[in-house]
Amino acid sequence: MSANYKWKENFKGKLYDNKVKLAYIQKRLNLATKDMAKRLEVSSAFISKLKNPFDTTTRLRSLHIYAICFSYNIPLEIFENSDIDTTDKIDEILNQHHKENAIFHYNKEILNKLVGTWYMYSYPSNLRLTDIWETKTTFYDDYRVEDEHQNQGTINIGQNQTIILKESNGSKNITSITFDNSRIFYNVFLFSRVSKSNSMNKELFNFGLCSRKRLKKALVKEILGDINKVQLQMNYTLLERVSLAIEMDE
Repeated sequence: MSANYKWKENFKGKLYDNKVKLAYIQKRLNLATKDMAKRLEVSSAFISKLKNPFDTTTRLRSLHIYAICFSYNIPLEIFENSDIDTTDKIDEILNQHHKENAIFHYNKEILNKLVGTWYMYSYPSNLRLTDIWETKTTFYDDYRVEDEHQNQGTINIGQNQTIILKESNGSKNITSITFDNSRIFYNVFLFSRVSKSNSMNKELFNFGLCSRKRLKKALVKEILGDINKVQLQMNYTLLERVSLAIEMDE
C-alpha cells in the first residue's frame, strides 16, 4: 500500500486547516523536509513543526504559505479556498495545474543569469518618434519582470527557451518576448517580441537585442540592419480578408 493511499485512508474526512493541507501536499509531492528548510532558509525542525497539525507552538503563517507555494509551484488557492477541504479536491487541482505548467520549469541557473538590469532594443512602430526604442528592464529572483514604464510580467522558463509575458500598464495588452536559454550566457542576445503598438493598437512583430550594458543606438542599428527584415506590422487588408472569410462561413 502506497504512502499516498495510507494518508488518504487516515484523512477520510475534511482537511480542517492549512497545516493538514500542507502535510498532505508534502506527502503527495514527495517534498523533502531538508529541501523545504533550505528553500525557506529555516531549520528542518521548524518545517517539521510547521506541517504538524498537532503542534500548537508553531503557526503556519501566510508568508510561509506564499514561500512554499512559490518555491514548489503549488496553486495558492488550495490554502486560500476553504471549500478545497479533501484530498480528492487537492489532487484534482494539482493534476490540472501540472498539465497547464508542464512545459515550464523551476530553473535556478537560468533565472540567476537573468536577474538584474537589462536594456532591450528594437525598432519602434513609428520611426518618426525615435530611430531605436530602448527599454530598461529589471528581472527579479521571484520570476517577475518590470520595465521602466511600469509594465509588469512573468518569466516562464522552458527546456530550451524562455518566454516573458508582460501586461501593459496602460492598455493592458499582452507582450510576449522569447529567446533561447543558451544565448543568455552572453552579455548581448537576440529576442523576438510580439506586441501591439501603443498609438494604433496594431499587432507588431520585432526582432531585438537585449544587453547587460547600454548600447549606442548607432551600433544597435548596425546590428539589426534593415527594419523591413526584422519587423513585421499587421496589414489591415489581412484583417479585412479574415472578416470576409467569417462572413462567408456564416
